[in-house]
Amino acid sequence: METGVLIDLYTLLSDVQRNADDLRKEIADTLLDRLHHDRPVSGSYGSVQRTARTNRSLKDEKAVLDTLESAGIDRDRVVSVDRGKVDDALEVTDVAESDVFETEETEYVRKAEVDEDRKETRLQGLKDQLAASEADDADQLRDEVEELESRIEELTEFKSGQSYHTRSSADR
Repeated sequence: METGVLIDLYTLLSDVQRNADDLRKEIADTLLDRLHHDRPVSGSYGSVQRTARTNRSLKDEKAVLDTLESAGIDRDRVVSVDRGKVDDALEVTDVAESDVFETEETEYVRKAEVDEDRKETRLQGLKDQLAASEADDADQLRDEVEELESRIEELTEFKSGQSYHTRSSADR
């Protein structure tokens, strides 16, 4: 495949992933209101179920250390270096980053710019090609595209007074 085609695919897939992740989160929040614990509910493409997860975060450092110390645990066994505090210390000292961090550089591809107008025109062109197609499965594909567009429109439109069950990042 040509580099330009690969770039176009990467750009489009990046948008699809981001939008799908956002939409998936909104849908999951809505489903939380509709699902009961440990009872799978099926749709056409699979099933989902509501589950719970317990996330832990340490209480106040002094309280934790005092509790462990009173239980006979030496504080040096549980105290460790905090990356954020090390970063803060580097900003106010002459210590080099390489003196306290192992670093490894990795290369990756990231989107630099997107031509939204061209992308929308191309996507509309693909939709128009599908509309003009006489293939056996074209009607089914057209129906699926229309259904998906309707569902996406319904899920992403603003509705005054509509509420979603939201959870804090600590609940996840």
